[in-house]
Amino acid sequence: MKLKCALCGKKLDEKGALIHKNQQGQREVICYDCFEKETGVDYQTFAYRRESAKQVFFATIFCIILTIYAFVEQGPLYGVAGIVITVLIFLFAGKAK
Repeated sequence: MKLKCALCGKKLDEKGALIHKNQQGQREVICYDCFEKETGVDYQTFAYRRESAKQVFFATIFCIILTIYAFVEQGPLYGVAGIVITVLIFLFAGKAK
């Protein structure tokens, strides 16, 4: 099935098409080049950042759960250590490449 870019009019196959919300909130089919022009970042970087954000979110939730468990089972010292480790993971996980 051939699709057409809403911005530049280029014909696209399904693998080369992206769904994008315009400023009015309507969905459009656009190509990778127009995505980069509209958002200011190429699609591969966008996808990497989105996946990285998901991983940091789940790692942080996991650390919080383990911190609560350590606090309840081992005491406040382990709970504080868990909070410090959680903050460090949250701060540095997004910066690692």
